[in-house]
Amino acid sequence: MTTAIIFDMDGVLVDSEPVWVKVEQEIYLQCYGVHLDDEDFKDSAGIRIDKLLTEHHHRHSLPLEDVPRRVEEIVTEVGRRIQTHPQPMPGVVELLETIQQHGLPIVVASSSPRKQIARVLDALNISHYFSHQISAEGMINGKPHPAVFLRASEILNVNPEECIVIEDAVNGMVAAKAAQMKVIVMPAPEACQDKRFGLADVQVNSLGEVWQAIQQLK
Repeated sequence: MTTAIIFDMDGVLVDSEPVWVKVEQEIYLQCYGVHLDDEDFKDSAGIRIDKLLTEHHHRHSLPLEDVPRRVEEIVTEVGRRIQTHPQPMPGVVELLETIQQHGLPIVVASSSPRKQIARVLDALNISHYFSHQISAEGMINGKPHPAVFLRASEILNVNPEECIVIEDAVNGMVAAKAAQMKVIVMPAPEACQDKRFGLADVQVNSLGEVWQAIQQLK
């Protein structure tokens, strides 16, 4: 029996993944003259920003002590752009309304920093749908480790097996399955043929298909 729905944020509630990539590319070009390419962002979706930037710095032999400053700059600029031009994923309000009407608690569990989660949900005017906003910020391990999802089930006081996670990324899907939760994946169009998504319980193409998938898994 399903008792709670857990949403990832970036790429599920808001079309923000391209914004993150663009801002990182601009800042690294400006600060270091480094062109971040597709290889730098391979399998980066769902990864906590501090971990991703640490990988950038190792890959391009950049000072590791700069990572916290770059994190702050990137998070601030991404938040500013989303607030200025919010891009909710199509069908997000309708889906949240449907879930709420059926009495299922809804939480967001994201790799984004706490302030960023609040900023984005407010910009989209959907924060009132979520009973809790849970960030992997400050946790020892981010996705693909299950910690952020296990924290969500703990806060809700429900068993992990009773939760359904809505994810768009391989890292998030792996984290949810490691937490013993059911997973609905909605990959970006360019990633939908990735065979690794076969690990998910259901794969959908849009949020418009998610409620039917939830009913299927309940």
